Amino acid sequence: MIDYTSYHHQESPDVLVLELTGRLDTVTSEFLLDCIQGYIDSDEKKIVLDCRNLENIFSVGMGVIVRAHSRLKNKGGSLAIAGAQGIVAEALHIVRFDRLLHLFPTVDEAVSAIA
Repeated sequence: MIDYTSYHHQESPDVLVLELTGRLDTVTSEFLLDCIQGYIDSDEKKIVLDCRNLENIFSVGMGVIVRAHSRLKNKGGSLAIAGAQGIVAEALHIVRFDRLLHLFPTVDEAVSAIA
């Protein structure tokens, strides 16, 4: 199961933050991509995925993040990941996500970097 809460960052209202909760796996990944695509279609260009409460991420979930990143980049936007910890942080570092995406320890740092 994956759930999320979205809000515009208080100090940078042009940045949308998605607080992810649960697991990003084969069952939930397409749902998240559809949600992100809806925001892109609504002209959101800067998105931070807050992964503090993400319990696990599988390869298909990482693929969805790459697809979302590409879609935002094609529209002149950007995507950042914040707060990944534990097994999620480990998985992202093993596949070298830091070479493709911006990974930040906190939402505020991510927002400052892409705002």
